[in-house]
Amino acid sequence: MGSSSDLDRVPTGDEKISHTPPEDKHNAYLDPALLEADYEGKPTPEELKTLRRVPGSLPVVAYLICLVEFCERASFYGVQPLISNYVNRKLPVGGNGYGAPPRGDQQTAGALGLGTVTANAVTQSFNFLAYALPLVFGYFADTKFGRFRIICYGVGVFGIAHILMVAAGSKDLLANGTAKAPYFISVYVLSVGAAMFKPNVSPLLLDQVTNTVPTVITLASGERVIQDPESTAERVMLWFYLLINVGGFFGVATAYAEKYVGWWLAFLLPLLLYIPLPFLLWFLYKRLILHPPGGNDLVNVFRVLGVCLRRGGIKKFGRHGFWDLAKPSEIEKAGLSIQTRWNDAFVDDVRRTFQATGIFCFFPIQFINDNGIGSAASFLSTALRTDGVPNDVIGNFNSLSIIATAPLLNYVFYPALRRWNIHYGPVARITTGLAMSTVGGVGYTVLQYYAYKLSPCGFKATDGTCDIGIGVADISIWWMAIPYAIGGISELFINVPAYGIAYSRAPVNMRGLVSALNLFTTAISYAIGLAASSVITDPHLIWDFGGPAIAGGILTVVFYFTFRHIDAEEYHLSKNGDAHLTLEGTVNVVGENELNKSDNRPAPIAENEEMMISQKQ
Repeated sequence: MGSSSDLDRVPTGDEKISHTPPEDKHNAYLDPALLEADYEGKPTPEELKTLRRVPGSLPVVAYLICLVEFCERASFYGVQPLISNYVNRKLPVGGNGYGAPPRGDQQTAGALGLGTVTANAVTQSFNFLAYALPLVFGYFADTKFGRFRIICYGVGVFGIAHILMVAAGSKDLLANGTAKAPYFISVYVLSVGAAMFKPNVSPLLLDQVTNTVPTVITLASGERVIQDPESTAERVMLWFYLLINVGGFFGVATAYAEKYVGWWLAFLLPLLLYIPLPFLLWFLYKRLILHPPGGNDLVNVFRVLGVCLRRGGIKKFGRHGFWDLAKPSEIEKAGLSIQTRWNDAFVDDVRRTFQATGIFCFFPIQFINDNGIGSAASFLSTALRTDGVPNDVIGNFNSLSIIATAPLLNYVFYPALRRWNIHYGPVARITTGLAMSTVGGVGYTVLQYYAYKLSPCGFKATDGTCDIGIGVADISIWWMAIPYAIGGISELFINVPAYGIAYSRAPVNMRGLVSALNLFTTAISYAIGLAASSVITDPHLIWDFGGPAIAGGILTVVFYFTFRHIDAEEYHLSKNGDAHLTLEGTVNVVGENELNKSDNRPAPIAENEEMMISQKQ
């Protein structure tokens, strides 16, 4: 017991599966045996119910990892919003040759001039890879290389991508049409680097939280409180999430560089911000808590699912008895010779995880209404009056709304509801978020309708060929800030409680699967945008926004009546020994409770996979 080879050995009887290497150990808040043992400062059951919980101090390396995430996200989001303009729009008439339009003109920066269909396909495939490939690299990190090494590999790949992208901003390459090759190579290399980085940073950050058991302490004020590991993890993830969104604002700088200087500077700025990353990682290496690779259950999850589908077929999926078909005991009863690398309890864990993550099925429609299907919102922005503002800038109101609203929810709104004994459960909050994203989708639809109506080119407003009058509708681009902001705020009502429900109910050894399913639904959102590329163009953009808005309204109602029972169950859980399980704020890291217990344990390297609290991560 204890090596990664356990994945390749059949458990016997009631034997538990363990992937813990001999030199490694679990965090105490996910190990009931440690929590149940006596230790100095252990709170009594009464103290657990009545004392306020406070976070412990954070190690310096935790803040430095947040800085690493900021540099990576800023360099990523400095580039990502520019893809649409670079591919879609041609070099502006009368511009400086580097892609910037003449001052005082309503033209948008451009380069390749390949049109909206190609631009949408490139943007969506880039994002799809960035969200699908983390499943692969997360597996390799858990089983072969460890998180830190994969992060370092990803940073190396990132550097290659940024250098190639700067080359694609060359005036000579833009003029003779040969910028395509370095640019497209750089875009897809960047998506691979992001996929290596994405699934490993936040778990590595949580690994550094050494305050691992609840302890009663006395503050300087004389108040007795519980120093809580989950509150500590929540604080560090608050910093992490904040810096993700601050990093997202780097797109403002690159958008202005694109508009007023050219592509070379717009691509150089992310490269300059990337440069500190190798040095930060070199400094951190000897100072981090690093779990060795210890195995990953994700492959066995797919094997279990494959056995169930082979024996029961797709029509039986989700029905009673579907998952039992993969239990070794049932396979033995049926007289089949199917090799299994899991026990019956593992199959039950997989079943419970899929049930707990059913909420994620509603994420694609929220994401589409939040940002517009595919690159439709970016195309809409090119049809509106910018008055010198880069059209890429307006999308930053999504992150700005999160930064402005999160503290209000964390420190004003939710505490006020608790003081007034108003139960605003996680399903009610998610329903609110889904409704808000639908309203945002309606906002995009209305703006697109008037963009067509008021454009001098009518239903050809966004194809880049309109040269009648000022070439755009007489509508300020700042109106788009409203649906972008509504969409950003909707994330706060949806992401945190949804992941909180999943982590509080899915077995603790299945957290990697929870993250994988979330990544998968986000990848589906981009796959839908990619599949719809041929219709995300004039004159269909009204329905590109309106169709998802209608679907969002319907699915909001379906969601509430499907999952409303969870609010009552969560309220009972919170009142029965888990009073701190609020599932609100910006993140909530959930320990083991009566709903997510499991006889099987993950490897320590896989236990902190509460990642992807936002699609921006």
